[in-house]
Amino acid sequence: MRSKIHWCVLLLSVAAFAVRAEELSPSVWLDRLAQSMGELNYRGVLSYERGDHLESLRVTHGVIDGEVFERLEHLDGERREVIRRGKQLFCIQVGRHFDLLLHPHRLRSGLTGLEPYYDIRVGGEGRVAGRSSVEITIVPRDAYRFGYRLALDRDTGFLLRLESLAADGSMLERLQFVEVEIATALKPEWLRGIDLVAPQKLSEPFPIERVVEESQMPWQPQWLPPGFTLALAPHRANEDVLTYSDGLAVLSIFIAPGVNDTDLGPGRARQGATVAFTRSTRFADAPIDVTVVGEVPVATAQRVADSVGWRGIH
Repeated sequence: MRSKIHWCVLLLSVAAFAVRAEELSPSVWLDRLAQSMGELNYRGVLSYERGDHLESLRVTHGVIDGEVFERLEHLDGERREVIRRGKQLFCIQVGRHFDLLLHPHRLRSGLTGLEPYYDIRVGGEGRVAGRSSVEITIVPRDAYRFGYRLALDRDTGFLLRLESLAADGSMLERLQFVEVEIATALKPEWLRGIDLVAPQKLSEPFPIERVVEESQMPWQPQWLPPGFTLALAPHRANEDVLTYSDGLAVLSIFIAPGVNDTDLGPGRARQGATVAFTRSTRFADAPIDVTVVGEVPVATAQRVADSVGWRGIH
């Protein structure tokens, strides 16, 4: 009899927790997501899917001596790796589409300001990488951005799966953990093969966080989708770039010397959810190429590129 009572109490407790999980508002889940990305130590294997393209990679995240540490290793093909230590990024042949795992502004800030631009809904429950998950659907309120479908760990709010969706609901790309281990601290075996004392030996470092003074740029976009504001962005020497985000989607505007023939037609390309649109123009009587790269529809990228104007100041 006592055993039956214990089982009844356990089942009632589980049922009560399930109800509470379903009743949590979207903003609560997004806050838990932001907190988990900044505080958890974890290591896991991800699959990245884009059309017929599929690859796997391992990501490690945690804190070392008070600094955020992240390592991204490609597990297919030749060795490709990214290591972040504090505000420094050390690259060994990496693609842009994995920036979302390493950029501090991505999914970690501006979450409370998403509601004017997205309809956010808490969906059903499931399992991802062996962990109980809650689905969050993020539907854009306009045609300027894509939608998203997230699977968050039910216990921690950790992001287990991220899908980018086109306007018709079709999947553009997917990042999903196939296995993940969350720990109280980074484990020594997770850091094997890394020179933590002199990481600069890996490659030439460059800062990934820089507050760009928009007013000092000689060019600026005259139109951006509602909600997009200037964000912290990568910045290499000899590269004119401004990056904007609505707290979820990100787009960057690049200015580069063009060719003398400015009658060349615009160029566009897309890989998964990332599009690129380039137009040729003249600023200060010099040929210039304006390129917009981001996770937005091509019509949005084109409108932003067409709006870029020359201010002629430094």
